[in-house]
Amino acid sequence: MKRKKALILIVVLSLILTGYNSFAQTAEELLPKAIQLEEVKGELYEAIETYRLILDKYPDNREVCAEALLHLGMCYEKLGLDQARQTYRQVISKYPEQEDKIAVARERISRMDTYTAELLAKAEEHLKKGNELFKRWEYAEAIKEYENAVTCGPNTEMALNARYCIGQSWYRAGKYNEALATFTKLIEENPGSSIAPVTELMVAQVKYAMKNSDNSGNGQLHPDENTIVDMETGITFTKVKTLTGRSDIIPYRGGLNISPNGKFLLFGNMVVPMDGTAPFDLIDYESTGVMATRATWSPDGTKAAFYSGDALCVVPVSPETGHPTNPLKKIVEAELQYHGKPGWSPDGEKLTYYYLGNLWIVGSEGNDLRQITKTQINEVGPKWSPDGNTIAFGYAGGNLGLYNIKNEKISELAETEYQCFPVWSPDGKWIVGDQFGKLHFYNLNNKKELEYSTPNEVGSFFSWSNNRNRMLFFRTSYFSDGQFKIASSEGGPSFEPVPLLTNWWTVRWSKDSRFIAVQGEDDNGDIAIRIVPLSGGNSKLIHLDDLPDGKPFPFSASSNLEQLLFSIRIDKKKEDLYVVPVSAEEASITGPAVKIFDGWYREGAYNIILSISPNGEKVALIQEGDIWIAYTNGDKPIKIPERGSYVRWTDNGEALLINASGWILIENPGPHGKMIELLDDGKEIECRWTNIDISPDNSQYAVLSDDQIKIIPIETNKASQVLDISSLKLKSCYDLNWSPDGNNLAFIGTKETDDYTSSPDGKSQIYKIPVNGDPPVRIAADDDGYKDYLSWSPDGKWIAYSPEEPVKVRPESTIWEADFDEILEKLAK
Repeated sequence: MKRKKALILIVVLSLILTGYNSFAQTAEELLPKAIQLEEVKGELYEAIETYRLILDKYPDNREVCAEALLHLGMCYEKLGLDQARQTYRQVISKYPEQEDKIAVARERISRMDTYTAELLAKAEEHLKKGNELFKRWEYAEAIKEYENAVTCGPNTEMALNARYCIGQSWYRAGKYNEALATFTKLIEENPGSSIAPVTELMVAQVKYAMKNSDNSGNGQLHPDENTIVDMETGITFTKVKTLTGRSDIIPYRGGLNISPNGKFLLFGNMVVPMDGTAPFDLIDYESTGVMATRATWSPDGTKAAFYSGDALCVVPVSPETGHPTNPLKKIVEAELQYHGKPGWSPDGEKLTYYYLGNLWIVGSEGNDLRQITKTQINEVGPKWSPDGNTIAFGYAGGNLGLYNIKNEKISELAETEYQCFPVWSPDGKWIVGDQFGKLHFYNLNNKKELEYSTPNEVGSFFSWSNNRNRMLFFRTSYFSDGQFKIASSEGGPSFEPVPLLTNWWTVRWSKDSRFIAVQGEDDNGDIAIRIVPLSGGNSKLIHLDDLPDGKPFPFSASSNLEQLLFSIRIDKKKEDLYVVPVSAEEASITGPAVKIFDGWYREGAYNIILSISPNGEKVALIQEGDIWIAYTNGDKPIKIPERGSYVRWTDNGEALLINASGWILIENPGPHGKMIELLDDGKEIECRWTNIDISPDNSQYAVLSDDQIKIIPIETNKASQVLDISSLKLKSCYDLNWSPDGNNLAFIGTKETDDYTSSPDGKSQIYKIPVNGDPPVRIAADDDGYKDYLSWSPDGKWIAYSPEEPVKVRPESTIWEADFDEILEKLAK
């Protein structure tokens, strides 16, 4: 034992003497030893300890310390640590007299910035490629790209997003164990990051899927099903074309048309050859500067008409190649872009279109322009009859109209309820209309009407085949209805509580932020309200049973999720309004329905002309320009003195925001309400209804004006700028939205172009702006598709929104055909 103690004592004394000798060395002696460790031996951690020793023990030796600090930064740089840049900056700030060291530090910082920028650019490109592969279901390849993004940009927010996307890829591929491990590790390693809140929701979603999923996939269509017989009617559908790979790019049927010779599909501005060769743009934006939309072939396929945003245009095309043969010509100068497709006359010499709510005719060379309707109701989707004598069109509120070219008279076919965009049969005897997926056939000779809902497997009618007696139906491989997602208000990627859940407008939150009400569809395709837990899982429909006679149409819920607003149509023009109490927890109604308004004549989108107060006690609505307030307890509605075209309750429910040739706030709305005109330094605010919002306490309002987001106190109307949107490289923004605590604004911004359907640059991004002047925060950084309808959770932790980017859900798109005579015969039975 004594010998052992002696040995220990010798070791301790040796260590003490070694440490003493080490400390006894001068700074000039230690520095070259540290450099040798760094540059010759590559022992970076030992070098770092020696450089730190010099800095701690010899702070007065400024020249040596500057050199040591510089080399300390070099060690950090070689290790790939972010501390390198900070250390170089310390050299510059602490030792201003050491000019040679400062020059090296600045050069190293510049080189690091360049290198980092190059790596981040590569990481961003890998992330972009990963997202493209993800959308095409190529999950294994997507994961490789996401991993490359992490490698190129480690320790960055982009890397966190890429790792999150890896988890999403595993999840979508049905590899739940891998997904759970990825998300769990991401949270463990980054517990306080902006990625953590949404990743925790994904963990809950994966666990739910592991417990309840049968791994049956996405309900893919089997490729050997070339014939489908509708069991209810006996109508036969035959598959005539399958679109796969690069040809499978059409997200929905609307606007799709086929060339007269059957060689090309035309969707928006995209020409899709039926032979499987690469699709191409009809009008090349890079060479023309024209952003073409709503393109349609002429009857002989030698021309195409489209909108350019500032004109109706015509371009000559080759029926054999689908490419233009001569430059385009703007034949009508007008702000036309998202209107219904122009309609060709049978001889291809004229076009009809709608503009400013009315119909026009113009020669295909731009001659003989004339307006043919002058009504108060929008007429849309005009189509020429095969004999060239009549133009059919849809009224914006439903029903079908006919314009007789010879006597210039309009007749309304009040027996139908077409949702615009009628199509003539080749023999001119029938008009076909599509209303919410249901086909209406109207016979012009005997006034007979037939209805038909096609099987889901064949999609929707879009054109007549070349033999002119067969109807063509298109089933896209994409889910293209409005959806909804959630993102943390602190930043990070998005979260989809229920994949592919249809959302037609916006969401409403429960008071405790645990549940969300979404207006979507039930299993039959009818409009319904669904309650979704924040963490996803088992969502439930609110069934409107034991309600008044008629089919209920649920509009929305109050912002406290305790009242549900719905209507019952009483004739083709009017509907009665009701409210019914509901429970978000139980996803059910909890009491009897109460009628609150008789015979509402709805003109316009209901989210613009109707608003339920946050507490669910009042409903503001517009009836023929007049503003009414209805009471959910059944009290008699009152009409307030003001008129308007837009109405919305403020967040505290104490005032109404209306648009009546300018923005007006009505406090304590009623016969004696106080009207406040909202101005920007004495100027009237002219902006879209999504570009203005009142603060939660009603003391100020935010507007987008002159490409700036401003906050304006109601008492003074003196604006202060919060953000110049050009600083974020945005072209425009919309959907301004105050946070519940009034400390932040959220908005959606678009980059470079508003036309997200035709240009890859037409992206939209969500930002949060602290009103105290702190930098903006990007929300849902993984999602660049078009978005709408922002909604804060009551606790301010989450922002819900509606994405409108199509999502691939099947391996291919298909075109089907059915015999028109067979359809008529079997529907008539």
